[in-house]
Amino acid sequence: MSWVFIVLLIVASLIKVLAASLPSGVVDKVGKRFQLHPKLSYDVTVKRDGEVLSAEETQLIIDQFNEASFLEKYYYAPAPEGVPLEIETKQGRFLVYAYTDRVDVFKYQKKKVSSYSLRSQTMQGQAAN
Repeated sequence: MSWVFIVLLIVASLIKVLAASLPSGVVDKVGKRFQLHPKLSYDVTVKRDGEVLSAEETQLIIDQFNEASFLEKYYYAPAPEGVPLEIETKQGRFLVYAYTDRVDVFKYQKKKVSSYSLRSQTMQGQAAN
């Protein structure tokens, strides 16, 4: 009976050590899965007012989105105002509302909606114009 306990203790200890010392590549992959503000690639569709934007404008907007700084997550989303940029990806879609003091993002994945705020000088500057 005691040998069963010793074997289980050794197996549990090995599992704990392996879980605590995962390679950084595995940790990065798991972290990206749960990231609220992901980095987007260029194979997305960007629309403004229902019209698909050109490749140059899409690339510029994606660069601005990727360089934006995360401010805070909204637990109760504010009411959006204005015309959003709609970014459609393989995982879901983003509605981006630019204001002079912040950029609000609504992330739709499957049936889940998340909203958060970003700081991007270039996107906020476009909202002021």
